[in-house]
Amino acid sequence: MVKIELDIEGISWYIETTLETDTVPAVGDIIIVDKDCISERDSAELWKTPSNQVFKWADEEDDTPVMVWFDCETEMLVTKRTWKYDIEEEETVCILGVKFIHYEDL
Repeated sequence: MVKIELDIEGISWYIETTLETDTVPAVGDIIIVDKDCISERDSAELWKTPSNQVFKWADEEDDTPVMVWFDCETEMLVTKRTWKYDIEEEETVCILGVKFIHYEDL
């Protein structure tokens, strides 16, 4: 089993799931991560982080928390996949570099 860590614009957090090594998303895959999947500790941090510090498309005055962007319809693109071994937890961790797929309002 593999623990999953997501990284977006240098902000990392764990999602509360483990996957078999062969089912971890690959670069180019699109994933959806709901708010409920993010670990409690990391969720608290993402509620404190303003969107305008993370997202290039965010308006300078947009200080809504990053967490408002996570729901069952928000897609993220996997841009990078790396592996590490957590000695303390004695488990493999897959770090997925992701970016939100943002659709401009028409």
